[in-house]
Amino acid sequence: MENTLKPHQPVPKSTYGKPKDVKHLNKVKEDNRRKAEERLLESSKSQFSCANAEKSVKAKSRLASIVAEQDSKLNFEKNRARALPQTLNDNIPIRLNAATILREGAMYQKKEDQELQKLARLESGARDASDFLKWQGTMRQKDMDEELAEIERRRIAGKLSHEEAILARQQLIQENKQKVQEMKEEANRLMQEYLEKRLEEEETMKGLVEDVLMSHQNAKDAKSKLTAYKRKVVEEVNEESRELLKQALEEAEAEMRRKIDIIQQIRAMESVPKIRHKFVDLSSTAGHSLLSEMSMAELRERLALLKIAEREGEEEKRDEILAAKQAKDQLLMDKLEQISKHRAALGEKAAIKLEEKRKGKDSKFEIQDPKVIELQQRLEQRRQERIKTAEKMKITPNKKSAQRTQSLAKEKKDLEASRWRELERTRERAASLKSQGVIRSHSASKLTSFRQMSAGQAAT
Repeated sequence: MENTLKPHQPVPKSTYGKPKDVKHLNKVKEDNRRKAEERLLESSKSQFSCANAEKSVKAKSRLASIVAEQDSKLNFEKNRARALPQTLNDNIPIRLNAATILREGAMYQKKEDQELQKLARLESGARDASDFLKWQGTMRQKDMDEELAEIERRRIAGKLSHEEAILARQQLIQENKQKVQEMKEEANRLMQEYLEKRLEEEETMKGLVEDVLMSHQNAKDAKSKLTAYKRKVVEEVNEESRELLKQALEEAEAEMRRKIDIIQQIRAMESVPKIRHKFVDLSSTAGHSLLSEMSMAELRERLALLKIAEREGEEEKRDEILAAKQAKDQLLMDKLEQISKHRAALGEKAAIKLEEKRKGKDSKFEIQDPKVIELQQRLEQRRQERIKTAEKMKITPNKKSAQRTQSLAKEKKDLEASRWRELERTRERAASLKSQGVIRSHSASKLTSFRQMSAGQAAT
């Protein structure tokens, strides 16, 4: 009896092909790269002015002026243009409207009333307020002097706080140097701990990868069971949909029969003839038994009487408006005369005050506040302390420090050059992206992401 071998199972196709996770990761990488390029392009559009390699407005205007000067030298025999006439005038008359005239007239009338009331009070024995005004001016000057002294105190206090802040900053620099050394030692210790922790995490990840590979086989069995369950549910849903469709057809047929009967009734009613001609008597009423009921002839006669009364009312109103306008014009003329008188008086008063101001020159104001003098002395002391501390902290240059400074300057120059080269490459890349049509709208990006999500769900 010959020994029969069992048929072997074929090798799965997934053995020689790339896993779906790798394809999904590649798609995600491409999408992220495209988004990064779009963001790079947007950031290059809204970059800072310091990164803009174009010339400034000042440089462009200077170049334009140089070019214009050179071009002007080429115009040898040019006809001289006639100068424009002088049309500007400082004393341009301002036209006043009615509201301005009335407002200014009311202001001057109020001032006149106040002066009359003041004279009436003086005649009746009231006291003159000149002494009080003089005392009030003295007190105001005193308050102003105190306010100026307070402002000077605040200014000196600000300078004093600035000097103290510089001294505190110099002390902070010394403390920071010690803290930097301690932080370097702490950073070395943390780096060693981080490397040890990283090795432990790598070992843990290896175990997780093995567990994931085992879970893929269980996922295939669950997928076959889910497919069978879905097929059974679809068959049940199809059977229910057939019964519902049959019931809907019967209801639609009954509704159609009802509508046909209604249409036939309407057509029968429309076939009956109608009386379309009606004779109207304009002298008769409608017969509704209302108190305000009247015929068309009476209505037309009343409307004619109302129009005549309305026309007479308009004529009377027009006459009233004309009389009011003439009265307003007369009032404006009176107000203008009053305004001109007051302006002339104010001009004379201002000229007298200006002449007095020119004659009397105030002496230079000097603050003699003891608090201000004390603050100035403290400020000078703090300034001397700061200068001494700065001289102590001053580093004397030597050969080694000079070499270090030169190397730092060279590194800074190389870094700036590399930044400019990177900026130029960024601009070239943005221009190439524009020409290739990489920039897409927001809706297109949403559609792409939706397709990728659906493809990933189908793959899982």
